[in-house]
Amino acid sequence: MKKSTLLISSLVLSTVLAFGQNSRKAMPLTHSHVMNEQMSHDLASKASRTPDGKIRCFTVESEQIRKASGVQVEDVNQFENWIEQKIKEQSLNPSSTQKATRNIPVVVHVIHNGDAVGSGENISAAQINSQITALNADYGATNTDFSSVPAAFQSVATNADIQFCLATVDPNGNPTTGINRVQLSAADYGSQGAVEAIKPGTQWDPTKYLNIWIVRFSSSFPILGYAQFPTGSGLSGLPASGSANTDGVVIAYNAFGTTGAAAYPYNKGRTSTHEIGHWLGLRHIWGEDGAGGCSSDDYVTDTPNQQDENYGCSSYPSTASCSNGGDMWMNYMDYSDDRCMYMFTAGQKARFDAVLANSPRRASLLTSNACGTATINANFTASATVINEGQTVTFTDASSSPATLNSWSWTFTGGTPASANVQNPGPVTYNTAGTYAVSLTVGDNAAGTDTETKTAYITVNAAGTVTCDSTAAGWDWNTEQFYTGAYWSADLCTGNDGYIIGNNCYDDNGWATKVTFSGTGKEITDLIYLFDQSTGTGAGNLRVWNANGAGGAPNSVLFSYPITTGQFAANLHQLILVPVSPAVAISGNFYIGNDHAVTPLNGDTLCMAIADPTSGNQLWAKETGGWKDLSAYSVSYKATAGVVICDIETGVLSHNVETTEISVRPNPTTGVITILAPIEVNNFKVAVYNMLGEEVVSEVVNSNAAKLNLDKQPNGVYFVKVTANGVVTTQKVLLSK
Repeated sequence: MKKSTLLISSLVLSTVLAFGQNSRKAMPLTHSHVMNEQMSHDLASKASRTPDGKIRCFTVESEQIRKASGVQVEDVNQFENWIEQKIKEQSLNPSSTQKATRNIPVVVHVIHNGDAVGSGENISAAQINSQITALNADYGATNTDFSSVPAAFQSVATNADIQFCLATVDPNGNPTTGINRVQLSAADYGSQGAVEAIKPGTQWDPTKYLNIWIVRFSSSFPILGYAQFPTGSGLSGLPASGSANTDGVVIAYNAFGTTGAAAYPYNKGRTSTHEIGHWLGLRHIWGEDGAGGCSSDDYVTDTPNQQDENYGCSSYPSTASCSNGGDMWMNYMDYSDDRCMYMFTAGQKARFDAVLANSPRRASLLTSNACGTATINANFTASATVINEGQTVTFTDASSSPATLNSWSWTFTGGTPASANVQNPGPVTYNTAGTYAVSLTVGDNAAGTDTETKTAYITVNAAGTVTCDSTAAGWDWNTEQFYTGAYWSADLCTGNDGYIIGNNCYDDNGWATKVTFSGTGKEITDLIYLFDQSTGTGAGNLRVWNANGAGGAPNSVLFSYPITTGQFAANLHQLILVPVSPAVAISGNFYIGNDHAVTPLNGDTLCMAIADPTSGNQLWAKETGGWKDLSAYSVSYKATAGVVICDIETGVLSHNVETTEISVRPNPTTGVITILAPIEVNNFKVAVYNMLGEEVVSEVVNSNAAKLNLDKQPNGVYFVKVTANGVVTTQKVLLSK
């Protein structure tokens, strides 16, 4: 496989959302469907509990809630009539029964609220991998305790011929670990409906992946897991797809896997084995869906009837009220402790076979390529892509391979050295101005190779050129995604004093987003804002504050730009470029934001949009008691404010044409810019560069004025370089269409 990549700087501003205050600044969850919360709590209060107070399984109750909420689900008789017929068809045509091991791709969605990986509910990859290992042992009958099956049941204990693999290919065809970490604001989840609301926005295609969600349940809803039952096909009046966007399994973070946060007695991975059994069509072994008592039935002929569930670890033969052979408490579909369940039966496997062959989403999993072998993929990053003559760059290999990478061949056009054969080469020195390609070919021990060539990747400016960057402070205009569905209302609070970000019920009069930064010889030259709402006439300021220590609040004001709350209405949802003059030297963390008078005028609004931070909350509010980190309210966002950070210009050049005499207007622009030079200039060259240093437009002008159209370029910051009378001057312009 060989490919070539041309990097293009683009500004992705697809949607925006104002941060709203609800229950003290918590963002309200947006539900795609309303679940019966009261029913969830009622059923949980009535559910039987383990000796330590846990609800071992909530699947039956979850199906009741789904049906009560208007979701079309099959009742027991409909599903059992369907599967009975499919099992009969299998028995009459043994060759149709799946004999080979079936592989099911898995994606694990780890739902957390900001803990470091491996802490709390943000469980480690090792814990996730331990669960896949346990599932494969249990469904393959290679579990070490399989030999403990009592003699009376050995003739029916069986290998289910099912294996599970963490996906290696994501829904977009890219390599993946099969682990999807999702940071949300909730600390825990206290109902089935709260968890169901997460699913549609995080789920991967259920026809290609078994989706497993890992969550922390609240102490008032102490369940270990639940699953969505499979759907039969061809049942009159019911859609074959069923509830596709919630399909999957939910497991408590401390009952998943065999290591890490997995806690005794639920630390053998059997909660997942049990819930996936439901997901594949099994019912509880004591048949709580049947007639009750010894007449209850799990619709499997080789599992003995039993009156009730078993907890803990029983002895065999147990005192049995339904069968002389005793209860099959060691079956995965009972409620025994993890260490005391270790078998499926042939009858249960027959149900697996029928579901995997005929249930719409389950059957499609067997042809999914989500666990296909990931291909070798060459990739790399650079410590800088825009430098001056004589400066250096180091390169970092970012390649991936299903095997072990063992060779690297680099080519640095225009660089010294011009090539390298180590994984992370550098420093590479560039002595001549220009734009240069970098190429990397990687190989692995499976004899695979791949080449990545990034054209126009390194831009080398003339010595002394001031380099500016709008991503240096950690804001990536190329990939940023903002929220949709603005959330604010004057009716949310009685007697409110206006808005800042969302409803200002608490008289907050300042908002700031933290920028983590380190460097020397740098200065802030421009601020970039995107506002979601701007109304009113009240006085305010756009500001830069320094940070009071490494993790401290906004402190001294470094720059202030006076505004009124309504002056940006014409640019709503467009970028606003604010020049910082004089420029502010910066070498550490700082804040960008805005503030109001202590008591804003009623109706005053200046509302920045928000987005997800790369790590941890960045939003702060200036409350009556001072600045407050909003992570205290389980919030994790950043505001849509960025900066242009440039090298501090240390020398003063003698210009025949002063920089201020070159005019670039309008700024910001929606596409067309006009360049005006002094009347005595009768020709000049103009070139426009994006933030990667790539020339996007150029023209030789035989007068003192020119118009250039940037309409086909993506939104962002551009540099207009004008060469007149042998002197190069540069001005920044913001494109906001």
